Amino acid sequence: MSVAQPSDSLLRRALHNRWVLRFAGLIGVLAFWEFMFSGGRVNPIFSAPPTAVVQTIPDVLADELYLPAVGSTLRLFSMGFAIAAVLGILVGLLLARVRLLDVGLTPYLNALYASPLPAIIPILTAVLGYTFQTKLLIVVLLAIFPILINVHQGARSVDDTLLEVARSLRVSESKLWLDVIIPSSLPFLIVGLRLGAARGMIGTAVAELYTSPDGLGYLILRYGFRFDMDAMLVVVLTFTAISLLLSWSTGLLERRVRRWRVSAG
Repeated sequence: MSVAQPSDSLLRRALHNRWVLRFAGLIGVLAFWEFMFSGGRVNPIFSAPPTAVVQTIPDVLADELYLPAVGSTLRLFSMGFAIAAVLGILVGLLLARVRLLDVGLTPYLNALYASPLPAIIPILTAVLGYTFQTKLLIVVLLAIFPILINVHQGARSVDDTLLEVARSLRVSESKLWLDVIIPSSLPFLIVGLRLGAARGMIGTAVAELYTSPDGLGYLILRYGFRFDMDAMLVVVLTFTAISLLLSWSTGLLERRVRRWRVSAG
């Protein structure tokens, strides 16, 4: 009879640990990135191996434009996402409760959600100019549809039995919304917020790249025009870090809502 070696058991546990696998995947990606973009395989003007990017981080952080750019990007995103969340929730619930609006508008909202909205930026800038309001509108347009559509689907998926019981007890419309519809729609709402935050961050980057010299998008253009790819990737990674933080926050909220629903059920 063969006895399992401690090293085999340790390796088996490591292969079943998601954090170990994620770290190994990250190391593999960085190693491939370093191999492809170093050693003269790619023109140095267009290459940025991870070792060079890491060495450039202090220089970018010390740039007097960096922190104001981060603040400008966060301000634009937070305002646009807040407006999109409020409007998306209200309109989604309204469409779910008013059949005429649902039938008349939902197909067009789905079509807008599927359309490449960044393509209309030239139209928006031609009409509204290169202003902060234009950038804000771009963020709202990209972030609102996942929220709206998920809230709409969540409100429509409420158990008919719950609605019938509530109506038989002559529950008021406001109580019906607060005690039945909104709690039942919460999982869909959280998913919508998560998707909306991701699209809102994309909208923020696009708006800053194409509408006005401001924020992290402007820094990407600035470093790109100077062919400073190392510094440009540091700014891109800043966008990525903000997006990952948003994803983690909404994921944490989603898990808490799931636990609340299980305990409440």
